Amino acid sequence: MSAAEQVIAGRPDVTVCVVSWNTKGLLRNCLRSLDAAATRTAVAVDVVDNASTDGSVGVVRAEFPHVRLVANTANVGFARAVNQSLASATGRYVLLLNSDAEATPGSIDELVAFMDRTPGAGLATARLVSPDGSAQHCAQAMPSVPRTLLEATRLHKLLPAKERARLLLGPYFTYDVAQRVGWTWGTALICRRAAVEQVGPLSERFFLYGEDLDWSLRMGRAGWQVWFCPSAVVVHHGSGSAPPGQREAERRRVIRTRSYEALALHRSRPRMAALHAASALSGGLEWLSARARRRPTGLARETIAFHLKAAAGPLLRRGAT
Repeated sequence: MSAAEQVIAGRPDVTVCVVSWNTKGLLRNCLRSLDAAATRTAVAVDVVDNASTDGSVGVVRAEFPHVRLVANTANVGFARAVNQSLASATGRYVLLLNSDAEATPGSIDELVAFMDRTPGAGLATARLVSPDGSAQHCAQAMPSVPRTLLEATRLHKLLPAKERARLLLGPYFTYDVAQRVGWTWGTALICRRAAVEQVGPLSERFFLYGEDLDWSLRMGRAGWQVWFCPSAVVVHHGSGSAPPGQREAERRRVIRTRSYEALALHRSRPRMAALHAASALSGGLEWLSARARRRPTGLARETIAFHLKAAAGPLLRRGAT
């Protein structure tokens, strides 16, 4: 049976879930990229539109009639929109793919093959690159006091490059080898149906940002692993669904706040207070370094202010015990 016949028969390997909000041009390119991305894999495609006003729904209906379209009458947020697809997806896997991303040829085939040979993986991210080909740092270590202090004190520079990459990931990682990670973004994230059935869908307490970290934490607590797959490449334009006119500083603030809210759901209050204190110290050292080199100190001041405020009263008071 061909891949197309399997989809018609209701047995796709993977359901691709694309959440759309006023990204018509990017959405068109995203959907166009899927055919070449899955030549050995049976794929079904869901688009969940969050009440776009730019004609996105019309584009999907006119140009992609094979896509299952859910047209919401209000912007219900990213997590809830993904869950609408998860509730009816029939694939062995579900691939969350941002509307501002384009899957390169063979990338979905590679993700499915990676999950098939890595049975402990509940989640795996593709290798995200910017349009210029530079790596986006989607492989993330779980935030912790030791890691924060190791980097803040510059002691990580004494470590061999491979050990530094293994411990800290992010910008220290080479992005050319498969690696188990602490958490990763929801930009191009494949999930195993069995893991989702055990752990549950995305938490709808998060409207946008934070839901990916929370999901990774819940996967880990249930015994599932989170991985980075280097052979699956996805081009990510970035910020496609950010509110119009949102300043980058405001976007950073929202992402930081939501991420620490997610972490606080799984960490005790004392552990969160210690992490915020360590992060504030890290920001202070960055500020001193920037001042000494006569460089801008704005980012360091943002970091210090955020973590000092959070350390005084954790963002979510109902943390884990």
